[in-house]
Amino acid sequence: MDEIINRSAVHTAKALARGDVKVAEVTRAHLDRVEKCEPGLRAVVEPLEAAAMEQAEAMDANRPQELPPLWGLPVTVKINVDYEGLPNSNGIPALNDTPCEQDAPVVKNIRDGGAVVIGRTSTPEFSLRFFTSNPIYGRTLNPWDASRTSGGSSGGASSAVAAGMGVLGHGNDLGGSLRYPAYCCGLATLRPSRGRVPAFAPSAPAERPAMLQMMSVQGMIAREVGDIKLAHGVLSRRSSDDPLWNAAPDSGRSREGRKLRVGWCVDVFGDGLVDPEVAKAVEAAVGAAKQAGMEVVEVTPPMAQDAAETWGAILNAEVEVMMLDAIRKMGSDAVNGVIDGYMEIYPVPDLAGFIKAQAKRMTILREWGRMFDYVDALILPVSGQPPFRADQDIEEPETLAEIMKAQRFLYILNVLGLPGATVRTLDASPIPLGVQIVGDQMDDAVCLDVAQAIETELSLDLHPIFPL
Repeated sequence: MDEIINRSAVHTAKALARGDVKVAEVTRAHLDRVEKCEPGLRAVVEPLEAAAMEQAEAMDANRPQELPPLWGLPVTVKINVDYEGLPNSNGIPALNDTPCEQDAPVVKNIRDGGAVVIGRTSTPEFSLRFFTSNPIYGRTLNPWDASRTSGGSSGGASSAVAAGMGVLGHGNDLGGSLRYPAYCCGLATLRPSRGRVPAFAPSAPAERPAMLQMMSVQGMIAREVGDIKLAHGVLSRRSSDDPLWNAAPDSGRSREGRKLRVGWCVDVFGDGLVDPEVAKAVEAAVGAAKQAGMEVVEVTPPMAQDAAETWGAILNAEVEVMMLDAIRKMGSDAVNGVIDGYMEIYPVPDLAGFIKAQAKRMTILREWGRMFDYVDALILPVSGQPPFRADQDIEEPETLAEIMKAQRFLYILNVLGLPGATVRTLDASPIPLGVQIVGDQMDDAVCLDVAQAIETELSLDLHPIFPL
């Protein structure tokens, strides 16, 4: 069973395609891993053992001639997307009793791609924190170090994948919620370009406002970049439920006849607030990119602090209008305290300020586009600091401003709608660290190619870790 657990999604798919192993064997091995790790980690908070085994046995009995890309792969799905027959609680007790009537597009694509959903993973209340705990399931632990956060809001997905509970874990990203959990657990992911992966919540009482739609994306977390590539093609299939879905293959820039030019920067905001270990993770990525034959140049991304402030203003304005009543009514005192802290750091603008923030976003995006005239991708820190203490935002509210400064590297991508891949680059202690590879709009494949080349050059041990 350990051999099955240790395989990546790509290697598992190949073994299933050759017939070396049955879907039921793979599913059973990962469900057994869930039994060993839960409820200790509180990552896979809703195991789906009966349904998963029934599906796996049916797949073995009715093996198709042409296998879908994710055929037989055990995956997890986050509890904040619609899943037919189960509630979309979003970590909120008041929403945990009403089953959804249909799958969200991302869930449909996962299922149509042949995956076996073995369980659902935890999220913080309203999925608006960089830490994962909620009143329904408690705190999700990081399998590397229980005193540190597994990230948020997809901290259940990252903890599950790091511990071997599935080869892929679904998550989403409004301000870093794929990239930060992957970073906190030594994993890989991709924050796709906006529009690349269809998104919609059929059970939502109202549509998300425009900028939340533009800044939020769906994706996968895995142990290896190749696994993200495998899943990305499935997740990005069209759905008419998302009118913003975009089939553009890339940014339209020609790269024929030349090697990739990759930019890098450590102190993006110029204030010295980057931990030395984080700088080492960037340096390791830069060295690996050079070894892989890329041209590497130091650059300073334009208007980075403006991008961070624009994200905060736009997010909080739309949260106040569309979500704050629900947060006040259904949220715990703890999450309300965090939201109050966010709004103190990034005050809600008036209507004129909101419109000006949207206009400034276009200016920043244009400047970043001009930077990508010069470089094909950009190596940046994921966070300015190693993973924070578990639930630090709630237990040490006086440090929230420090936390948000460290996380600026994450949410500047969200406000611009840019893709960003995360890859492990440094075996730090107690938790490995990584970087994000940022690309121009729709250059998701470039981000993944650069990340995979770095991963290959570094040859780190990416096997699952059993919780300490």
